[in-house]
Amino acid sequence: MKILDKYRKIEDEEFINSLTEESLSNLIDELCEYWFENNKKKRESKFSFRVWYSFEYDIWRLGENLRNIIKKKNFKKSAPVEKAIIEVLMNNRYGKGRETFALLVGEFKFHLSEKQVQTLLEDKEVYGHLIVSLRKLRMKGFDEKMKTIINSEKGWIKSEAKKYLDKS
Repeated sequence: MKILDKYRKIEDEEFINSLTEESLSNLIDELCEYWFENNKKKRESKFSFRVWYSFEYDIWRLGENLRNIIKKKNFKKSAPVEKAIIEVLMNNRYGKGRETFALLVGEFKFHLSEKQVQTLLEDKEVYGHLIVSLRKLRMKGFDEKMKTIINSEKGWIKSEAKKYLDKS
C-alpha cells in the first residue's frame, strides 16, 4: 500500500520535485503492476461501448500525470523514464490503459524500434494512438499498414491513418 501513498502525491509539487529519473521509472513499473494485480473490476462507461477494467483507468490516468511530470522535471531525454514508458506500452496485459503511453512516445520523441511499431500496429487497443505518435515522430515505412487501417470501422483511426499517409 506504500506505493499507493506515493501515487496520491503525484500532483503535489513537492513530491514531483523530489522525483529522480530512477525513482519515477520505478514508480511507473510498480504502480502498473500493482494496479494490474489488484484492480480487475469491470467498469461500465456511458461514453464508450468498450468495457474498461479499473486497472486500465488507473494506468491511463498515470500516463496523463506523466505528461505533466516529464515536462516539469525535464525528463524528456531520460533513458530510464523512456524505458519504463515503452515497457508499459509494450505490455498488452495493461490493455486500454496504455493509450496515453502511446501518445507520450510521440509527444516526447521516445524511440520505438520498427519491430515494436509493427507489434503495436497490430494491437487493437493502442494502434490508433500509436498512429498519432508516428506522425509526430515522422516515422516512415508503414504506408502499407496505414492503407489497411484506413478500412477500419473507427472513424478517428481512419482519419489518423490518412493523415499519416498525407505526411509521408
